[in-house]
Amino acid sequence: MLRKVLCFLAVLVLSEAKQLDGLARSGSRNTYTLYTRENILQPFPIVTWNPEELTATPYDASLPSVFIVHDHEGTGTTTINPLLKDEILQFHQANVFIVDWSFHANSGYNNAVAAVPSIAEFLSAFLEALEIPLNNTHLIGFGLGAHICGITGRDLNGEVARITGLDPSGRLWGPGTQRLSATDARFVEVIHTDGGGLSNIGIGTPLGDVDFFINGGSSQPGCLNNRCCHNRAWEIMAASMSTFIRGNRCNNMLQNNLNLCRGVALEVGGINVVKRGSGIYRANTRRSFPFV
Repeated sequence: MLRKVLCFLAVLVLSEAKQLDGLARSGSRNTYTLYTRENILQPFPIVTWNPEELTATPYDASLPSVFIVHDHEGTGTTTINPLLKDEILQFHQANVFIVDWSFHANSGYNNAVAAVPSIAEFLSAFLEALEIPLNNTHLIGFGLGAHICGITGRDLNGEVARITGLDPSGRLWGPGTQRLSATDARFVEVIHTDGGGLSNIGIGTPLGDVDFFINGGSSQPGCLNNRCCHNRAWEIMAASMSTFIRGNRCNNMLQNNLNLCRGVALEVGGINVVKRGSGIYRANTRRSFPFV
């Protein structure tokens, strides 16, 4: 009997060790695809992590590099990626990298959360290996992708020029966790669209240098559920590539909630890697794209 118990415990320990090792290697399944104006419809997969590989692509080191990281249940070809990539390249010159971590993003929310640190670790290693200039890099993450961008920036000592967090996921990302924060890049912008209510997906409190609360940050015009409100964040970001969506600074969250923000105006989103500003802003929008 004792032998059976010891064997069971040994198997359990080995199983847990394999699981932990698997989580630590989660990011090894990331894939990276490059798009530019020259190949807006033809993806270039980046496989070898060798800077010389980029010479065979339309990559231009003098242009900003934008990395887009999807949310839980997303893939490299769904939701945020096609629209945002196309809007960026239609109106701006840039290198747009799509980060696909769908293997873990589609394995259940808790498993996806557990994989986030490794996804970020491998993304930061990718940036370093390809010698992407951090001072000309903009990381854009939606939902869990926002926290991936935050941890990536942290791993790179906050040297990334800009991070935009699109309605960062709230569940399991309370204070004291590795969630996105203002110190993760030289400038951290957060766009909140579903941070309130009983079933909110996003976080309703300020996290960055600048926090935009779209229509107050919880309920979006034209939306009947939280998923629609959550998705509005990347739709707003996509619209901002060609449309000036402005927010007004609030003195506090009470002013935001009461729609009494009358301070200086600041543009929501946009592509510039150098952006300035601080504080809480409320931006009121219409119900459909491009929202102004």
